[in-house]
Amino acid sequence: MIWDDVYLSSAAVWLGEKEDVKLAVSEGRYDAEEQVEDDFLAMRVAPDVAPPDMAVQAAERALERSGADRDSFALVVHASVGFQGADHWSPAPYIQSRTVGGNGSAVEVKQASNGGLAALELAAGYLSAQRGPASALVTTADRYSLPSFDRYRSDKGLPRGDGGTALVLTRGAGVARLLSTSIVSDTTHEALYRGPGPLHDLSGADGWPVDIRKHRQAYLDQGIDIWELIASVNARQQEAIQTALKDAGVDSGEIARWVFPFAGRGVVDWELRKRDFGIEEERTTWDWGRTVGHLGAGDQAAGIVRLLETGAVRPGDKVVLAGIGAGFYLGCAVLEITETPDWTVTAD
Repeated sequence: MIWDDVYLSSAAVWLGEKEDVKLAVSEGRYDAEEQVEDDFLAMRVAPDVAPPDMAVQAAERALERSGADRDSFALVVHASVGFQGADHWSPAPYIQSRTVGGNGSAVEVKQASNGGLAALELAAGYLSAQRGPASALVTTADRYSLPSFDRYRSDKGLPRGDGGTALVLTRGAGVARLLSTSIVSDTTHEALYRGPGPLHDLSGADGWPVDIRKHRQAYLDQGIDIWELIASVNARQQEAIQTALKDAGVDSGEIARWVFPFAGRGVVDWELRKRDFGIEEERTTWDWGRTVGHLGAGDQAAGIVRLLETGAVRPGDKVVLAGIGAGFYLGCAVLEITETPDWTVTAD
């Protein structure tokens, strides 16, 4: 999709405290061989903060940076992957009531780890349809804690970090202009994370903590060709990126920085990224992401915060945010930096 007059007014992140992964290894919570393969240095851990409160704290910082009139907010969108603090409950109105207030629509988005990009695209479309000036707040938040989720063992190659993010979108001006977005789906291997068994009528019926490894292996044991699966997902990711680049009117060589999910080095095909798009590791946010962990739906927003706070991007630079969510959803957004904000580094 091509966007006109949709801007990133501000952005912020709230992260848990750093936990050195070597501590987790020494305590037997993180497999030593996997730690070496993943190449993470730290995970963000927030054991006593509910995810929506993480989103609220990130949002308050983003709103302070934006200066947008809180009466202008027509939409609040919250994206998450896991449990948000209460059963049979929507966190979006909770976040709205503690941030911008008002009578705008509050929406929850579930698109797994691509949820942040889906929320961004939804908000951009909503703002574009408004008759006059309007703003939108986009948040993400997740916490990965026992007994329901084991941040180091529930999945392979994707140890999880705790944190919330917030983006303020406006029309007219901002620190970055949204040029395009693209989200495609490929449901061929939808069951990879679900497993081949029947659905349950009760959360946790399959046992705690969540065992994504078991689900994945059970699915592959049906005779699924893992290389065909990988090729299928890679093809859709390339499609999403190429479509967004084309809609933005740029090619990959013009992209200053790339923000990908914070996934372990062992599950990322760096050679493929270099071959298809000329992406060098130093032009990504991996060096910082390996001190954070996978934030569920929030990696992309956290990455752009990091780039803006540290002055790693300048006016005229193009930035790509790329995502992938189980199911599968593949997303991409292209932004052009328009201002160099004077923001304190908080995403450290």
